[in-house]
Amino acid sequence: MARIVCKFGGSSVADATQFRKVKDILEGNPERKIVVVSAPGKRNPQESKLTDLLYSVYDLAKNNLELAEPWKLIKDRFIEITKELNLRSYIREELDALEKSLLEQSSELTVDFVVSRGEYLCAKIMSEFLGAKFVDAYPLIQFDSQYRVTQQSLDNLNAALSDTNPLYVVPGFYGSDMQGNLKTFTRGGSDITGGILANACDCLLYENWTDVSGLLMADPRIVKGAHSINYVSYREIRELAYSGANVLHDESIAPCRAKSIPINIKNTNKPSDPGTTIGPTPVHSPRIITGIAGRKDFSMIYIEKSMMNKEKGFGRKVLAILEDLGVSYELSPCGIDSMNVVVDTKSLSKVEAEVLAEIERKMQPNKIKVFTKLALIATVGHGMVNQIGTAARLFGILAKEKINVRIIDQGSSEINIIVGVNEADFEKAISAIYSEFVD
Repeated sequence: MARIVCKFGGSSVADATQFRKVKDILEGNPERKIVVVSAPGKRNPQESKLTDLLYSVYDLAKNNLELAEPWKLIKDRFIEITKELNLRSYIREELDALEKSLLEQSSELTVDFVVSRGEYLCAKIMSEFLGAKFVDAYPLIQFDSQYRVTQQSLDNLNAALSDTNPLYVVPGFYGSDMQGNLKTFTRGGSDITGGILANACDCLLYENWTDVSGLLMADPRIVKGAHSINYVSYREIRELAYSGANVLHDESIAPCRAKSIPINIKNTNKPSDPGTTIGPTPVHSPRIITGIAGRKDFSMIYIEKSMMNKEKGFGRKVLAILEDLGVSYELSPCGIDSMNVVVDTKSLSKVEAEVLAEIERKMQPNKIKVFTKLALIATVGHGMVNQIGTAARLFGILAKEKINVRIIDQGSSEINIIVGVNEADFEKAISAIYSEFVD
């Protein structure tokens, strides 16, 4: 029997009402057999996420500080859900045991373990509510320091979920490192768990259920009434997700892409909405662009040196300095005698003095300067390929709006044009690009 993986995000499991919606969705299609859950999310803007509260109680316990207040919020939330669903759950006992370990500052209690309990306990409750089989992600999902999942993990998951008849519930967000320690993915990692399970079990489809009806062509907080995206390719969504479109974790795409498993982003609160489908490159793109996304808080290291292009290994040595100091780079546009490296401002700020000192010492530049408060905007779409004048239109509208372009990057694939602008022009630039190509 062909199966569908359904991942439900924090808003989809925020309370008992949402749990019931999940059950209705699963009952609506008998092929929905593998369920992945996040930790319960916010029920209102004033509420803290359970994951954030779990980070807090770990830090408080580690520093021998009072943790009663945030712990009560965590405990009450889980117990409230079980009571409203009339479950005979043992969650209270699990919570008491975890609290005891925190108070005793157990040496075996790691931050990853504590934080993962949000997903673990939610999956326990969900499996009881659905009458499903609970399968723990630890230690079945094993990954290395780059979050690459081992083939053995995929084989183990396939074996653990081999019976196609039962309904399975698996907690998202965590697994095991190569040494057998429980480790969490990056934030939003439950998406990754869903992608891994779809790959391991050769599923028909990966449904990612959230609180929006798919992707929009631009951030609706910036572009009012932005159009929805019906279909987007794996390559396009990877670019958009990386550049700031945060409905889906960008690292969740690769496992599905490897086996051409489509992903459907759906709305738990409006399950009949078609949402957005992610799949192979479309035969025909109805629009020139598919979407626009961007992020703020970047800095640019500008390095100038005469005859730089004749100095072999110059770029490699600069990037090696950043690597050694734990700073990854976003892009690096270069000239004949100049090199620019764009990095995350937060990462750079921790080691900026050391980075500049090392570049001065090893590279002996004529000039070095750091520019801050930059934003990167990606305009993405297969429709741009071989479309004459796309770049001219993009830069023309930015010029018309008097927006200074600080950085330009366009790969040979031609499906993505990245521009860097001052943060103050970020919203204005996105609105201008959208109006040029969509409105």
